[in-house]
Amino acid sequence: MTVTISPVPSIHPDSQPVRFTVGPDKSILHRILILGSLTRSLIRIPIGSIESLSHDVLATILALESLGVPIEVTTEQIELQGVGRHGLRAPGHTINCANSGTTARLMMGLLAGQTFDSALAGDSSLSARPMKRLADLLATMGATIDTSGTGTLPLKIKGRTLHAENIILPVASAQMKTAVLLAGLFAEGVTSVREPLQSRDHTERMMEAFGFGIEYESGQPITLDPTIEQDLEEEFEYEVPGDISSASFLAVAAVLLRKQIVITNISLNPTRSRYLDILTLMGVDLEATQVREVFGEARGDLIIYGDRVEQPLAPFEITREDVPLLLDEIPILLTLALFAEGTSTVRGARELRLKETDRIHQLALQFRAFGAEIEEFEDGLS
Repeated sequence: MTVTISPVPSIHPDSQPVRFTVGPDKSILHRILILGSLTRSLIRIPIGSIESLSHDVLATILALESLGVPIEVTTEQIELQGVGRHGLRAPGHTINCANSGTTARLMMGLLAGQTFDSALAGDSSLSARPMKRLADLLATMGATIDTSGTGTLPLKIKGRTLHAENIILPVASAQMKTAVLLAGLFAEGVTSVREPLQSRDHTERMMEAFGFGIEYESGQPITLDPTIEQDLEEEFEYEVPGDISSASFLAVAAVLLRKQIVITNISLNPTRSRYLDILTLMGVDLEATQVREVFGEARGDLIIYGDRVEQPLAPFEITREDVPLLLDEIPILLTLALFAEGTSTVRGARELRLKETDRIHQLALQFRAFGAEIEEFEDGLS
């Protein structure tokens, strides 16, 4: 995470709020790169500085370049020339997804329906993460994806024509959902996707904004008709809002330090901002200003009134329904819970055990080292 602080004042009780900007939202940036590649548009994406790009996003950029997508990265912007729905070409080597699970899973969906074969690999950490569940799901659409013997990377994808299916996701996962929708762009027929709980909806919003044949409504299956062609301008600029997950660390710091901060041009997507509701329930005052919508994505300035927190923070209870909407923010929220009065609980978060590390166990281990009373469950903590 790259954080820019501007200005840098001496902080006194009567001082002005400290203003922050955070790097572009990774979830949105991955998707504009991939979906933008399937358009015919020249897309310019301001990034502020090259340091603001995460290694995960760079993995996606390199993957797309290996598929014949012209991408130029400068110190100020990414410039991408889309090659169209059927313009990708066979890579000359195995695509290295590095440590990016998002890159690997989205590429599985993108490549499953191509006319050429491909292969994906990753570093030792990514190669320990499960991929077979998604490979089996895509197989119901006719995909042929061979994982390692343990169901992980490296894997081989045999390009072939896919057929549409009514897909029911086994878990609420924005990555799995996106992979299926990307595969659906290259399938014969209308693909339908139903998820057990609402997950991040960046893909649906961007597909709709870009003119792909997608229809979605809360609580209803998502449908995708690949015969509907997008109608975009030949050239346009897409400014990605700041990463709201990165902002969660700043928000918690503001509360613990009793400071007022402003985080500018931050993503306010409703499927990503559940942790703001948790902060409010704990007794934190906050406010979103300058709210606007660009390409279907809400953004604005987020004010955290950490200087107004006077009463002891209230504990919280995060349930299975909450988890898909704040999976990345659970660790920092549990950190804040150490300073609340009472017992906070997270359940239904077993997916946290399948990240780069077992985040549930690591949180319990480290919190106990600080003297906290922790009860560890298979799917969460108390």
